[in-house]
Amino acid sequence: MQNKGVQIGTNIGGIEYFSSEIKWVDIFKQSSEWITQREGRSDWDTKEQDSIHWRADGYPSRLDANQRLVKLMMRGFGEHDEGGRYTLLYDGEGTVDFSLAQHTVRYNGKGRMIVEFPQIPHSGIAFRLLATNPSDPIRNVRLLPPGYENTYERFPFHPLFLEFLKRFSEIRFMDFLRTNGHTPEPTTWNDRKPTNFHTQVGHDGGSIEYLVQLANTVGADPWVCMPHAADDNYVRQFANFVKQHLRPDLHVYVEYSNEVWNGIFRQTRYTQEQGKHLFPNDPGFKQGMKYFNKRATEVANIWTQAWGSQKSRITNVYAWQTGYQDYYRQALEDLGNRKSSFQALAITGYFDCDKAADDHASELPHMSMTQIQHLCDIDLPNQKAAFTHYMNVAKSHGLKLVMYEGGPSVMENQALKNGGSDEAVTNKAIAFNMDPAIQRPVHDVLEAWYSIVTSNSANHSPGGLFNYFSSVGTPSKYGSWGMTQYTGQDLSKVPKWLAVQAYITHHWGSNPLGPKCSFVKDTKTSTAYGCFQSGGHYNLPSLHQGNNDHLTLDGFDPTHKKLYVRVTNHNDVITYHVYSEQNHHWTTMQNWQYYSEEYSPSVLPRYPSGANHGLDAHVNC
Repeated sequence: MQNKGVQIGTNIGGIEYFSSEIKWVDIFKQSSEWITQREGRSDWDTKEQDSIHWRADGYPSRLDANQRLVKLMMRGFGEHDEGGRYTLLYDGEGTVDFSLAQHTVRYNGKGRMIVEFPQIPHSGIAFRLLATNPSDPIRNVRLLPPGYENTYERFPFHPLFLEFLKRFSEIRFMDFLRTNGHTPEPTTWNDRKPTNFHTQVGHDGGSIEYLVQLANTVGADPWVCMPHAADDNYVRQFANFVKQHLRPDLHVYVEYSNEVWNGIFRQTRYTQEQGKHLFPNDPGFKQGMKYFNKRATEVANIWTQAWGSQKSRITNVYAWQTGYQDYYRQALEDLGNRKSSFQALAITGYFDCDKAADDHASELPHMSMTQIQHLCDIDLPNQKAAFTHYMNVAKSHGLKLVMYEGGPSVMENQALKNGGSDEAVTNKAIAFNMDPAIQRPVHDVLEAWYSIVTSNSANHSPGGLFNYFSSVGTPSKYGSWGMTQYTGQDLSKVPKWLAVQAYITHHWGSNPLGPKCSFVKDTKTSTAYGCFQSGGHYNLPSLHQGNNDHLTLDGFDPTHKKLYVRVTNHNDVITYHVYSEQNHHWTTMQNWQYYSEEYSPSVLPRYPSGANHGLDAHVNC
């Protein structure tokens, strides 16, 4: 468990066809909604979706003779992939093809197509459904990058996505569940998205099954946000599903919606609408707050009842507006004795470096990175004061303190309010978020949280969690929220990532960086390789590494005589290497290519952790 005891988690990104976070190896799961087109018409979208007869899985049961359906995927991300021979799989009969990206069809058989994309452009890939047989319509479409055809069902998540998450002890699924503006209203259990739906994209959020599977795979506690308009049965069924399927060693955080005080979100208007009927004599902002308190308590109680004797594995979270301390006080005052339904108070931990892009907007474009960093130093005492204030508030109410979102927020606030921005200010803010100068401010805020909250003896589990926002994101005028910019980015050059990993290493450095030992063997020739976390190596040719680096043998290809080895340094930056038995030479590989090869069926995987099959009996593995 590389995340054992770690008190930092991360919000993962939403599911979009233009997302820079690739979650599944089957990229069709992150494809757009269907776009309708007509042969002979020039308009990109004829907007005929409502006239098509859709199956329950979101595929059409029939199409008109001149009607076409289109899906987009990997838009804005494809340029980060190396391309190659993709495999398209589908059930049913019909005609399909691709556009936007240059490609060559290498094989086209029943239900299976091999398509070579030499390079995927920024515009991504367009999948076109040209015809479908009403008696056996095309459905269950999967598009797999090179190497994953034989493993995607057992291992659906992309290995680079899992690599990113492995040191975090918690994953907040707010955006994954499309909590902000979740539809439909009301939300019933029958409305949830199945795993076999044509896409995981949409306002109804991703599949709960995938949520639990990801948490189980990483060994991270899930933080789930109940939709603002979910009925009681939805909440109860959700709670029961997680109880039945979540690993028994994991814990779950439960929150009602997200930032219900924030006027940019639909859930805020919804609670105000509900509160207007229930509390007609209160001012508008209090009507929404009072309804939030009512419904959040009901949601917490449903989860507690559903988990029964295992309720100690639940942390019902109460979250309100951090920036206005008196408003938070008023909300807690109204909550009153209902606070007993909750175990933790949640706040944000954003820092804007003395409002660098707002109060210092005129001079920001001309400032050096060191000068902007100094603004962060000026702002740090305010951050410490906020942490101290809410730590005391949590204690006074008998609750633990956790963070639901935190990290740098150096951006123009007007962009979120009305879309306005100054290009020079935006560009400088983005540049600072990518510069090594931001590494120390991130580290300072994490350490402030640790000293004030995490290490506080009165705030031990389930308190003390710092929840970074967010895992991955493309910088824009709306913020540079991502710890990284895209899945598979070279992490040795990402300051925010390095700051977070250094923090984990500092406080939880005794956790392993990989399996204690790893062995692979070619059963045909009895060639064997192995390496250990400590204590040397077993028949592993020399590979340059640092003193604290960890080697993991991933697999051996007996056909091409290749040995696949990952080297992880103390800040969880990984390099990928292949050793050739034929020329006794090491090659460093790009991460996408490494996994495409290593996942192929010709590669023998390493033995399970703890197993050496007699390769080196003296090692205590």
